[in-house]
Amino acid sequence: MDIDFDGSRSRLEDDSQVSRAPFPSLLFFLVPILLASCASVSVKDAHEVSSTPIKMPEKIYVQRFSMDGAKVEIDMQGKELEDYKLAVVDLLHTRLVDRLPEIAPVEEYKGGPLPTEGWLIQGRFTWVNHGTKAARVLVGFGLGATKMETEVEVTELNGGTPRKFLALKTTGGSNAEPGLAGSLVTPGAGVSEAVAGSAAGAAISFPEDALRTAREIRNYLVDYIEDHNLAPNRQFIEANKGDQEDSPSSSQPQTPR
Repeated sequence: MDIDFDGSRSRLEDDSQVSRAPFPSLLFFLVPILLASCASVSVKDAHEVSSTPIKMPEKIYVQRFSMDGAKVEIDMQGKELEDYKLAVVDLLHTRLVDRLPEIAPVEEYKGGPLPTEGWLIQGRFTWVNHGTKAARVLVGFGLGATKMETEVEVTELNGGTPRKFLALKTTGGSNAEPGLAGSLVTPGAGVSEAVAGSAAGAAISFPEDALRTAREIRNYLVDYIEDHNLAPNRQFIEANKGDQEDSPSSSQPQTPR
């Protein structure tokens, strides 16, 4: 039996043309919305290195994270690149120090003899990807995605005998930077006035990555403390999940956890 598909094919082609017509305009509106949600940092490979501490720390010492051996992807070299690395270290350190006082008083550890009590947080950057600067500054909305990855260790300073007890990694970034208006770091955003006014400061267009990384380190430590019942009579404040939680205009309520 011979069947003529010409008529059916013609109708199908006409139908497909009609059905395809709305998609370009629909995607035009949907793509920015979908990309806007692609910004997060998470903790992975977290594990105990030794036995759990038996008490809460009296103080938390934070050493600035190292850039040694890190994969840094940005269109800079020489002194400008080194300034950029220092600025990124400064940015994350400031965010982390701001996050931890709810657990215990915080002090920077600058090297030398170790304190005899408390916890020491140390870490290093493994990957910093600045993304595509021109696309992010001029366009934004997903172009020029950034990336920040770190490795973190927590040590108990037990009577002058340091003992590492916790290790974790953080990974994440943003695929939806807002463009020129949100791309520049100013004094007070986690860097000094000198750094913010430099080429390195202007290049740090992802303060949110540092904010999210510090937030997830803090949140994991709180979860660890609660899971191991180190502070049974304390209620910690749940860190807001929104990217703008640290902005001066943020008015989202905080809830005990």
